Amino acid sequence: MRINRLELNNFRNFEYATFEFPTNFTVIIGENGKGKSSILQGLRLAAGTFLLGIDEADRYHILKEDIRRIDLHNRFVPQKNCFFSAFGLIGDQEIHWKRSIAKPGGRTDIKEAYALIDRAKELNDAVNEHMREDIDLPVIGFFSTARLWVEPKQTINLKKKGSRLRDGYSRCLGDHSDKKSPMEWIKSASWKKLKERPESVLLDAVLEAIDICVQNWKPTEWDEDSDDLGGQFTNDRDEKNFLPLFYLSDGLRTMAAMVAEIAYRCVILNAHLGREAVKLSKGIVLIDELDMHIHPKWQQHVVSDLKQAFPNIQFIATTHSPFIVQSLKAEELINLDTSINDDPYKMSIQDVSSRIMKVEPRSLEYKQKFDLTLEYLNLLSHIKDNKKEMSMEFKYQLDEMEKSAEINDPAVAAFLKMNRLAVIGKTDIENTK
Repeated sequence: MRINRLELNNFRNFEYATFEFPTNFTVIIGENGKGKSSILQGLRLAAGTFLLGIDEADRYHILKEDIRRIDLHNRFVPQKNCFFSAFGLIGDQEIHWKRSIAKPGGRTDIKEAYALIDRAKELNDAVNEHMREDIDLPVIGFFSTARLWVEPKQTINLKKKGSRLRDGYSRCLGDHSDKKSPMEWIKSASWKKLKERPESVLLDAVLEAIDICVQNWKPTEWDEDSDDLGGQFTNDRDEKNFLPLFYLSDGLRTMAAMVAEIAYRCVILNAHLGREAVKLSKGIVLIDELDMHIHPKWQQHVVSDLKQAFPNIQFIATTHSPFIVQSLKAEELINLDTSINDDPYKMSIQDVSSRIMKVEPRSLEYKQKFDLTLEYLNLLSHIKDNKKEMSMEFKYQLDEMEKSAEINDPAVAAFLKMNRLAVIGKTDIENTK
């Protein structure tokens, strides 16, 4: 499953907007309030439409807060005909589906979404009624900014035999990621591996994905002493030591948990693919603020890491990081602030920040000093060229600029005074005191 195009109408920030997703990895950028999270929410509901055809999956609908509202100063007016419309693929079949709310307080309509829902029902029946194990199922996932691992250490039970569809899609689009189920499965799979059970190759696939995506930590085994996934951690001095997952930094632990959940869903839904279940599984994963809690050095290759670990998964993410943007091609970027056709990966980080993300390359303090100095010198030039207009007003302006400069940078203030002395003379400075 993949989404190639999304249309939003009276949906959150957007009166009407269309977005294209031509590649397997798309990153959305824009200033706060421009609609990055609104696009992810539209995609989340579009992907969630598939779950309406799955017996044991959660249901997701357009919420009242998804309906666009117009500010009329004293009240917000909800708009009619809120909808999302998606174009994409399920397997090799092109498909279009749409869901809408005609008016505030109404229910989410599914009459134009049956093309996707019916296809999901076919897959559901093939798995649950016809007991087919060779059916490829799409992986679906959503990771919000609430994915940070802040919970205290928990007891990890052995994962019992469950339902392929229920386990594979349980809470897959929820606001909070599922950290416990993947760890229970890894623990259970580790014991099966000790018994040389054939399905233990699925564990190797999951650990490989974590190894690719998590910097400086290689998962190796389930550690019975800490009751946690253990691995070899390499520090910046190239020293290696054994360290359980829970004791990693927030950034490492959170990334490991996210990758483990995606890989876990791959092997649960598509166990018939064996050792290649993670690499061959298709689907769509949405990530809000991909750069969250990741060092800039890691941000530079997190996109390529995810591509390598999950080559057939479509990722759509948001970010505020110029380092992530710098790792992209032009067609992999949706910029809500400006349009640019150049490949970011060919640019310096300064060009990415200034040209693509419209961030001043110098600090605001530097810019303020520069603007003050420029304004001061321009005023001096005007006075020099128009001596007959010399007035107390100009002198007052120069004095005020010098006072402002003295507060922030005495060196700048001295520079301004020296230029004033050279242009106007000592008498002027003395007369203004």
